[in-house]
Amino acid sequence: MKIYKNTSLKKYNTFRVDVKTKYLAIAKTIEDIKKILNEFKDEKLLILGGGSNILLTNDWNGLVLIPNLKGINIVKEDKEYVYIEVGAGEIWDEFVRYCVKNDYAGIENMVMIPGTVGGGTSQNIGAYGQEISTILTSIKVLDTKTKEENTIKAKDCNYGYRKSNFKNIWKERYLITSSTFKLRKHTKEFELSYHERAGRYGSLKEELDSFAKEPYSIQDVMEAIIRQRTKRLPSIEEYGTAGSFFANPIVSVEKFNNLSKIVPNLQSYPADGYSKEYLKIPAGRLLEELAWKGKCIGNVSTFERHALCVVTNTEASGKEILNYINQMQDDVKKNYGVELKPEVNIIL
Repeated sequence: MKIYKNTSLKKYNTFRVDVKTKYLAIAKTIEDIKKILNEFKDEKLLILGGGSNILLTNDWNGLVLIPNLKGINIVKEDKEYVYIEVGAGEIWDEFVRYCVKNDYAGIENMVMIPGTVGGGTSQNIGAYGQEISTILTSIKVLDTKTKEENTIKAKDCNYGYRKSNFKNIWKERYLITSSTFKLRKHTKEFELSYHERAGRYGSLKEELDSFAKEPYSIQDVMEAIIRQRTKRLPSIEEYGTAGSFFANPIVSVEKFNNLSKIVPNLQSYPADGYSKEYLKIPAGRLLEELAWKGKCIGNVSTFERHALCVVTNTEASGKEILNYINQMQDDVKKNYGVELKPEVNIIL
């Protein structure tokens, strides 16, 4: 257990925003977390995972706690499925690759998403038709007030597109300690389903066909997505970035039809969890049409190959980044009547 005073958080967030925290604690066990919470019970608390989905705009006058809880353990398996409990501090991308290597399916589309398992569980991360919530069975948590440990069923977390109770009503209450996932074994028995799934994302289907033949394996799918993400998305080693800043908007079919008349080649996708009267549309396409791709203001810009990814030269302040994204939101609202909602957690 390590505790630091008046320390910079620049290396603990992928935007590389240089703000300070009154206290920073890094814990490797649940018992250490309990001790820290008791010792700093009067301090304002911010729980930080990999720092890849957060925008810090000011110094933090309180405690920043990083729960670096590790462990990947098979807790149960049957003929079809394997159940794996994963510590909140495990790196998400490493867990995805572990599963694909062992031929466990249901997670391969989410390769190369930065951050930790705990952060991904809170955010309900997803990619190419897969979301964490569809493979989660339960989440172990620590109540930050009572210090009690509990297990919550995934179905009770109000999961939706890039949302969960952990992001709002439980934000100050529960600290995620581990997540249990249900993944399919014997993947060759259902590989054909990837043809239909990939068809929803033309670029992925094209990438798959460039090096693999049907039926695609989960290894093929993961490789295709790695190639896609490497081509299109900024590297957190090279830029200050949190990846895609905004969630893709959910709009009515009528709204989509109207937008299609003024935004050329506007795509749409099924809005899982919504009725057929609603569709998901790419926020990046709206921003690209408004000339935001590669647009630079001071130390902040969008990535030259993806208008949805806000990037910096690692010297931008949090307020500078916030001002930039506010301008993006205002522009889309003014021109298209669509509200862009951040995926990234903004700490004011």
